[in-house]
Amino acid sequence: MTRTLALSNVVRFIATAALAVTAGLAHAQQPWPGKTLTLIVPYTAGGTNDTLGRTLGEILRRDYGTATIVENKPGAGGSVGADAVARAMPDGNTLLLASTSPLTIFPNLVKTSYDPMKDLVPVASVAVGPVGILATKATPVSTFEQLVEEAKKRPGKITFGVPGLGSVAHIGMAALSKELGIEMLQVPYRGGSQAVSDGLGGQVDLLVVNTDIVLPHVAAGTLKPLAVMAPKRLAPWPDVPTMAELNLPDIRYFSNFALFAPAGVPAPVMQSMHEVITKALADPQFQQMLEKQSMQPGTGVGDDFVKQVRESYEQNGRIIREGNITAQ
Repeated sequence: MTRTLALSNVVRFIATAALAVTAGLAHAQQPWPGKTLTLIVPYTAGGTNDTLGRTLGEILRRDYGTATIVENKPGAGGSVGADAVARAMPDGNTLLLASTSPLTIFPNLVKTSYDPMKDLVPVASVAVGPVGILATKATPVSTFEQLVEEAKKRPGKITFGVPGLGSVAHIGMAALSKELGIEMLQVPYRGGSQAVSDGLGGQVDLLVVNTDIVLPHVAAGTLKPLAVMAPKRLAPWPDVPTMAELNLPDIRYFSNFALFAPAGVPAPVMQSMHEVITKALADPQFQQMLEKQSMQPGTGVGDDFVKQVRESYEQNGRIIREGNITAQ
């Protein structure tokens, strides 16, 4: 009996040790994420990036025990935050969470302290946010056609707030104004939330921002959506036309929110990052958040997304040069 118990204990010990070794190997094969992850958001707090960061952070905490810090570093069209990540230790513990603008648009407008195609590495697109054109409550227009008519009557007088110089909204409105032969006055902010705050306060006539941050204000009747720069109409705004429906099919601008790492992250860490982020983006909690915010899934992970970013950088550069678009 004693020998049987002793043998049983030995078997149990071996099994426990084997499980520990297996767990250790699994951990060794999972070099990312670590205990703490810092997501630098190059815009003010309260915008789309914060919502995405908090949701991703909760999933990483739940599944991997990772504490996620969202740090806001606004300024210069997102380049302040992008530069901070470009200079960070390339260990995968500091990432940029932003739209692709600081890599694909702003560096084509002004010289930045970082090389967008060399100093930062695209990791994954996490969500796509449509951009909407909205009139504030006091602005005497209710349709896009009325807006164009009013802009032609009063060239340079209608003001529109955008989340920043070099943002998708900035380039989209520049292209739109050129296409229609109208002139409006751009008012850049340091993030979408600041633009919306001033719009609600009557400081600007229009807002050109990501639609998710204005959904409650539209529902409350304090903002009037005139059009969306997206391929299809949004579910919460079934009566609001797309640019294509307004005979402007080339005006398609949306924010591609993504994660970027400093150049030089070791290949095993990057591979693990791709795998973990792919799982997180497929998580029901993240999918429910996208649906609630009327956002769409990201456009790719890893090499596919790297290719998209490079192509977007070249395309935006061409549009900016041909349209003589400046950061003013």
